[in-house]
Amino acid sequence: MRPDLQEKVKGIWGWTDEQVKCLSPKNQRLIEKGEEFRKWRLIAEVLEARNCIAGLKKGHKYVFHGSGFLLPEESTCPRICLWAVAAFVPFSFMLYDRIGQGENPSEFWIDRIRCLDVGVERGGYGEALFRLYCEKAKT
Repeated sequence: MRPDLQEKVKGIWGWTDEQVKCLSPKNQRLIEKGEEFRKWRLIAEVLEARNCIAGLKKGHKYVFHGSGFLLPEESTCPRICLWAVAAFVPFSFMLYDRIGQGENPSEFWIDRIRCLDVGVERGGYGEALFRLYCEKAKT
């Protein structure tokens, strides 16, 4: 990894020189693609919601940075629901992997997922169905 990039990641993550030396070649390659992660957003758009205590409605969106963190300022959902967000983790890893491999992450073959709540009829409380997709960041 380039020395200037080593210094940059030490500042971002607070890593020591010893921790940087522990990075595998695979992790170093991902870090070198850091600018690509900024260019992408993972969008989880509500397709259906029923009895959702978080107030999710059709058309609401959770928006995540390409590196995996929620961007509340770009999201339109009224509340952050852990039971919904937890279901998106595998898609975040897929986005991360595709960017790391230099592939276009703009769509997933399997792009529908439900929140982890099973609905009141099955012992839960509410439920929501999402479509997940990626798009280039607007800024």
